[in-house]
Amino acid sequence: MNAGDRAPIAERLSLRRRSTGRLSSWLDTRTQFRHRIPIRGRIALFGAAVVAVTVIIFSVVVYAVVERSLVSQQDATLAHRGEAAWTAIIRSGGHLAPLRQFLPADLNTSPELFIQLFESNGASLYSSGKVGGIDPQYPSSLLSAVPFDRGVLETTQPENGPLMRVYVRSVGPNGYVLVGQPLFGIQTLLNDLRLFLLAGVFLSLLGAGAASWFVAGRALRPLDAMASTAEDIGETQDLSRRLPVGSTNDEVGRLQRSFNQMLRQLEDAYLRLRSALIAQRRFVADASHELRTPLTTIRGNVGLLLKRDDITSEDRVAALNDIAGESERMSRMVQDLLTLARADAGYHLEKEPVDLRPIVQDVSRQAQALQPTRRIELLDGQPATVRGNADAIKQLLWILIDNAFRHTSQDGQISVTLQAGSQSAALKVSDNGPGIPKEDLERIFERFYQSDASRAGEGTGLGLAIARWIAQEHGGRISASNNPQGGAAFTVVLPAETPQTLASH
Repeated sequence: MNAGDRAPIAERLSLRRRSTGRLSSWLDTRTQFRHRIPIRGRIALFGAAVVAVTVIIFSVVVYAVVERSLVSQQDATLAHRGEAAWTAIIRSGGHLAPLRQFLPADLNTSPELFIQLFESNGASLYSSGKVGGIDPQYPSSLLSAVPFDRGVLETTQPENGPLMRVYVRSVGPNGYVLVGQPLFGIQTLLNDLRLFLLAGVFLSLLGAGAASWFVAGRALRPLDAMASTAEDIGETQDLSRRLPVGSTNDEVGRLQRSFNQMLRQLEDAYLRLRSALIAQRRFVADASHELRTPLTTIRGNVGLLLKRDDITSEDRVAALNDIAGESERMSRMVQDLLTLARADAGYHLEKEPVDLRPIVQDVSRQAQALQPTRRIELLDGQPATVRGNADAIKQLLWILIDNAFRHTSQDGQISVTLQAGSQSAALKVSDNGPGIPKEDLERIFERFYQSDASRAGEGTGLGLAIARWIAQEHGGRISASNNPQGGAAFTVVLPAETPQTLASH
């Protein structure tokens, strides 16, 4: 390269340097105000920026995770219910028939699942969900795009209804089965979550800015350490971490405590949200699983009454009795589910000093009147006072006696024993039935769990779970065992109300 080539290059570099210098000078002029901001203001801006990045990243991640979880759960539920309905239709010979509809869901207001059957030409045959009193009307392309050998998940909007997520599967040449759910339920949850996260971001920024304002100049080094910790929390999303709290009560200490309080609130909020979602999923799964059998029985008997004109009066009465019995069973199951849902939501019973002896005597007398062929022996002993809820304790005792009724013969024997102690009171209900298998002793208090055929009854599988919650709500415990002479025994131990505690109350 000769001297003539180096000169143009130097001129170009000098031109670029002058352009860069002019741009830097222009920016300095336009942002001159920043030099007039006091150090505390700059610290406040810096702290707010760090917190904003952390909280926004966390909020975006939480929102994305919750949205994906809700959508995945909805798709899985729709696919499962759709496949179950398709399997039931195939096993019945692929015949699609309209069913009598009881209290159809209004899809404009109800976020529940619904099922809809279509003929092969796309005409709606039956729907458990209505829009303005009629079946949802979908675009013709929805059914035409369904493959023959598998079901598909689609997001569609009926001409007369809200946006829905549906699972559609072909039932051969006979038609189609569709299981759907309106999307506004999920959208409502996501909207509430967005508002919550935005409020958290706003409050976090205010707290960080106000706390950072009080930091002195020589506290810049501790601020840098706190910013690094905040960035780590944002990257790892470990909300259980906390900033180290100094021993001094200066601006740095106040900022540390404010930031830790914010993290605790965010962690508590996330844990409450996760607990609510877990409880909701468990409630929906339990209810849908256990209500399927009585609903199937009711639908089958209704279909029999509708399709058969030559049915005898005895068969008609039997079918109606089956419908009434299953309806009553569903009512009990829903009531029990509501009780357990209240327990999951943190509901606590109101308690006061209660004498167990009159409760045991009343329940035993009423039970003997209901089952005169059985022998109910009462060994009530001395009065036993506990701090509890009389109605709940009576419900617990009825659950245990009703359980004994179902697992003893008509001439069976049931004993109710009340033992009072200085520290606790023990309530025991024994029967002379077949007993409980050893492998079921630990699981018998689980929801919807029923033992083998020797102890299977007509219950819902929720009574003993409610009994355990009542015992735990009173600070006690319940256990199951087998009597040496045969039969099962349930023992409830509750803390006794001592004279000292009575005086304090």
